[in-house]
Amino acid sequence: MKEQISELLVIIRDEIRFYHDLLECEQLKTTLLTGGRLEELVECNRTEEDRVVRLRDLEAKRVRLCEKLCVELGIPKNEFTLTRLAESLNNPQELKEYAELLRNVVQNVQVIGARNSGLVEKPLRYAEGLLSIFSNAAGPYQPDGTFNAEASVHPTFSQDA
Repeated sequence: MKEQISELLVIIRDEIRFYHDLLECEQLKTTLLTGGRLEELVECNRTEEDRVVRLRDLEAKRVRLCEKLCVELGIPKNEFTLTRLAESLNNPQELKEYAELLRNVVQNVQVIGARNSGLVEKPLRYAEGLLSIFSNAAGPYQPDGTFNAEASVHPTFSQDA
């Protein structure tokens, strides 16, 4: 079991490293989005995709290993966490610290990713509003010249756009 725990620690260390890379990517994306540097943003997205693929592989390895440890330690799968595993071991501190580091870096990536999504969505809503205005620029008249009192699209404006 000692070998499995050592292997688990290596996997979690690698996950933390890749999540730190993702965090740096998300922070760079914020700068690129606010600066309108689209070519660099595309390259940043490629780097991000690579990290996500590697993280999926590591996560799959971690899940398989944790399932084995669940069976060996008699912990029900639906109750298994890294913290619970650490409590079942003689020297749990390192695993607890890694679990906390992993949790924190994932949360940071999620927060900055959500902020970046907002940076992308607001200009899109604004552009949609402008397109709506321009598509109705002819007014309530149909292409055949007849009057339509009910315009098909009513643009709305908000402070979010």
